[in-house]
Amino acid sequence: MSIGVILDFDGTIIDSETNLYNAINRNLADRGHKPLEIERYKESIGSESDELDDYILERVGEEGVRAIAEDHLRTCLDLECYPHILKLMDYCRNNGIPMAVATSSRREDITPLLQHFGILDAFVSVRGKEDVEHVKPDPALYRLAGEDLGLPSANIYAIEDTVNGSLAAVRAGMNAIVLTNEMTGDMDFGMVDYFAKDIKSEEIIAILEGEPAVTE
Repeated sequence: MSIGVILDFDGTIIDSETNLYNAINRNLADRGHKPLEIERYKESIGSESDELDDYILERVGEEGVRAIAEDHLRTCLDLECYPHILKLMDYCRNNGIPMAVATSSRREDITPLLQHFGILDAFVSVRGKEDVEHVKPDPALYRLAGEDLGLPSANIYAIEDTVNGSLAAVRAGMNAIVLTNEMTGDMDFGMVDYFAKDIKSEEIIAILEGEPAVTE
C-alpha cells in the first residue's frame, strides 16, 4: 500500500499528558504552591509554552523543574499504551504500512519510553523537538517524519489528540485523524480541517484499507 501513518506520542500512544499535569502539581504542592489550573495547562498541550515554563520555574526553581521531568518520565513507565493504538499498529505492521512518530517532546525522552513499551522497532523514525526549530503547530515535525516514510504527504494519515498537533499535520498536507482523550476531549477543533475525529480503531483500519484520501 502506498500509504503511511504518523503517530503523535503524548496523549496518543499513552496518557502522558495527564501524567505530566499530575507530576507538575505534585511538585508544586511539595513546595507549598497552589495547583496549576487545568485550563492553563491545556493551552500548551501538543506544543510548548514559554509562559507556562516560566510560571513553573518561578515557583519551583531549576531543581524543581528537573524533579518534575524526572517524576514524569519515571511514572510514565507505569502507564500502558492505548489498546486502540496497539490494534492500529498491529494492522499496519501486518500489512506493510510504514509508521513514524512525530512529537513536540524531546526525542531523547520519548525513544526510551517506546523501547520500554516494546514498540520502538515498529517505527521507521522518531522525530522530536531536537529535530526542528519550531514544534507543533508548525508542520516541520510532520514534514520530516513524512520524508522518513518516503511518501507524499497526501498519502499519510496522522493520528493526533490535540489542536496544536492536528493543525501541524494538516499544514504539512496530511490527513489528520483526531482521537481525543480525557484531557483534550473538550478542546475546540473547529479551526482544524481534520479527516476524521474520535472514531474507533476498526474505522481507522477501514480507511487505511481503502484508497488514499487525496491522490497525487
